[in-house]
Amino acid sequence: RRLAEDDWTGMESEEENKKDDEEMDIDTVKKLPKHYANQLMLSEWLIDVPSDLGQEWIVVVCPVGKRALIVASRGSTSAYTKSGYCVNRFSSLLPGGNRRNSTAKDYTILDCIYNEVNQTYYVLDVMCWRGHPFYDCQTDFRFYWMHSKLPEEEGLGEKTKLNPFKFVGLKNFPCTPESLCDVLSMDFPFEVTKPLSLLP
Repeated sequence: RRLAEDDWTGMESEEENKKDDEEMDIDTVKKLPKHYANQLMLSEWLIDVPSDLGQEWIVVVCPVGKRALIVASRGSTSAYTKSGYCVNRFSSLLPGGNRRNSTAKDYTILDCIYNEVNQTYYVLDVMCWRGHPFYDCQTDFRFYWMHSKLPEEEGLGEKTKLNPFKFVGLKNFPCTPESLCDVLSMDFPFEVTKPLSLLP
């Protein structure tokens, strides 16, 4: 909720106590944006093949691009880097993302990959939708929700004045050997990164 509302009241006293303990002599150190940093789940290399790979894991084919935390709230949509820097503000048709469709309770937080060539935010995961948090939900439910709700938002997958960037959900596939062979032979509307993302 704090991410969407940009409300950090009460957090200052905790941080001041930490700051007193870690006082530095250097004045020119630039402060990093701390509130929006480290909100995205980062990938790791899969060293060993899990025994339940075919049953419990899914594969998501990802486009070439940069990870982005998308926060649509209070009539505006903001894109943040992994390290928390705001790199863009725009209107969108996401719930809470523009002044026409925004209410106080509507906010959306997405984990995306921005592909500059297609000017598209490919949605990797849903963190909050219309103010409902999904942090504690199972991966398969979040993906089901994403693939059912994104298409319901009219115009979200199109580039318009109110929606200058497209938002498209990334497809997921089972991690069985047959499915992986099929996925590797598919054509996608974007340049694919290597390796593919596997999620438990």
